[in-house]
Amino acid sequence: MGLLPLFPRRASIPAVWDLRRVDKAMEPWILQMCRKASFRMVVTTGIVFAVVLVLALANLRYFRNFFSGPYPIGAADLAQISDVDTTPRYFVSIPVEKVVDTGVQEITTTETNGVKTGEYVSAAYYGVLVGDRFLIVKSAAKPANRVEGALSMIPSDLSGHLFTGPDAQETRKHCYAFYLDGGSFREGGYWAMGIGALVLGLMAFAGFRAWNRVRDIHTHPVVMRVAKWGDPMSISMNAEREYANAVRYKSSGVILTDNFAFEKSVFGFQIYRLQDLLWTYKKVTKRSVNFVPVGKYYTAELKFYGGNLTFSGKEKAVEEVLIYASKRAPWAVLGYSEDLKKMFSKQQAAFCQGVEARRQKLAAQGSA
Repeated sequence: MGLLPLFPRRASIPAVWDLRRVDKAMEPWILQMCRKASFRMVVTTGIVFAVVLVLALANLRYFRNFFSGPYPIGAADLAQISDVDTTPRYFVSIPVEKVVDTGVQEITTTETNGVKTGEYVSAAYYGVLVGDRFLIVKSAAKPANRVEGALSMIPSDLSGHLFTGPDAQETRKHCYAFYLDGGSFREGGYWAMGIGALVLGLMAFAGFRAWNRVRDIHTHPVVMRVAKWGDPMSISMNAEREYANAVRYKSSGVILTDNFAFEKSVFGFQIYRLQDLLWTYKKVTKRSVNFVPVGKYYTAELKFYGGNLTFSGKEKAVEEVLIYASKRAPWAVLGYSEDLKKMFSKQQAAFCQGVEARRQKLAAQGSA
């Protein structure tokens, strides 16, 4: 969250923090943590792009048919298909000469909480005469002048329904070994391309941003924030020491020490000073299954200059964190109300000024 009316959004980097010529192994710990998180994002972006490329190549046959089909074919083309699973053109359009209803239907059943609520005929199977043999066609309606869809091998369970009785073998001889599914061939492709484009777009944005930070880690928001706190070398050493040896509370990647609050994840690293705490409160989320309460989820919400942290855990641990935070930053607002939420989101400058006024008042009382 971009709070911080009392601090500019961007600030020049103090000369003491400009360590671009220093060997990366000698960088301050905070820079190293930010660089590693950004580098992991770059690597992950590369992996995602590689996986998408491999998946696209693995489904190249489908996408060729998606963009170029349906291919108009006839009896001679169908007769030449020896393996429908490898034939290049399987999204086809075929003229209809004669249609026979096989009597086999696909029934779709609907359920709610395991109880059957209804059923309907979602498709039927027809025999369409193409040349001197019948092509089994799955269609929601009886085929008219032309059928369109994807050629596939006839599943064994469908074959058992279609070819039964004493004339089963003879009937099979007069049918192609594959069938045509008249359902939407391109629907899956549209979904795949839409989701793929969204994922690749997000990954490209995140990866490009992370790559820029790896190239110049001083543009990382955390590095820029810490640069405003004073001597970065001392701050980094103190933060590293407390992170390793002075952990007071820890949960799901969030760590509170004597003077700092950290949040570490695979692709991110955050550090805040407890003295920059503005507001903290307990949040209770009730969980239910089918409207039946099954428990509660407790978090301590910590709002700082520069961002937020969420400490999750059992109610007792969350309350201990709130007490600890209020002791480390007694000037911060403790507790929740809709008025506080509105003021924090709509009048941040006034909220922060109120916190700073309490800080000054406590400092004056301490020095008196």
